[in-house]
Amino acid sequence: MLVLIGALSFSAHAQTTTVGAISGTVRDEKGAVVPKAEVTIEGQGTGTLRKVNSDDNGFFIANSLPAGHYSVSAAPSGFKKTVAADVDLHVAENKVVNLDLQVGQVSETVTVSSDAAPVETRSGEISSLITEKQVTELPLNGRNYAQLALMVPGVSPVTQAGAGGAFGTQGTGLDSHVDMSVNGNQSNANMWTVDGVNNMDVGSNATLLVFPSIDSILEFRVERNSFSAEYGQAQGAVINSLPRRH
Repeated sequence: MLVLIGALSFSAHAQTTTVGAISGTVRDEKGAVVPKAEVTIEGQGTGTLRKVNSDDNGFFIANSLPAGHYSVSAAPSGFKKTVAADVDLHVAENKVVNLDLQVGQVSETVTVSSDAAPVETRSGEISSLITEKQVTELPLNGRNYAQLALMVPGVSPVTQAGAGGAFGTQGTGLDSHVDMSVNGNQSNANMWTVDGVNNMDVGSNATLLVFPSIDSILEFRVERNSFSAEYGQAQGAVINSLPRRH
């Protein structure tokens, strides 16, 4: 009964956890920043709205956004409405979307490409995304999603005794754990989360409280260096999986 209650509590918290941010700069045709511009972030398919204002430097940021598809728009007085459509926000991602406005009537709309910036300029973190396509289509031995982390640079399999051996999980349920080393650290130096919620036994830091099935995972990110201070428990890597929404 205690196990069931714990699992239900974990699930409830996971469903309310948010995972990413959208930020950028609002500029005019000549590249000058546009301060105090209202920026609207709309969830495509969900209709959710978030409105923020750019600061004196034209910079805006919307934190705590669930992963999904968004459009980002601004229509300050004297400019055409500019929309960046089809913005894909992934788990634990800071997406940069800059809005370049054109002079004109607000009733006119300009739709622009939302291509991501080639270099991450908002943080120094080094991470790799395992996409939905990789999760659903790559073959896995035993349907263990954690094996996909081996595609990430710096990740290698270990045994309980040390380096080498087969990669995988040992045990089931509350006794399951994943053996992998990231950047040469011990396997118990990693933190595994589900939708941002810590999924590790705080005693050994090697046992997963819940081991998600491959069918329940949309995507996951392996943050392996210079990640945010919010992940202070991890010396090796933070593996944050995003569950599917039904």
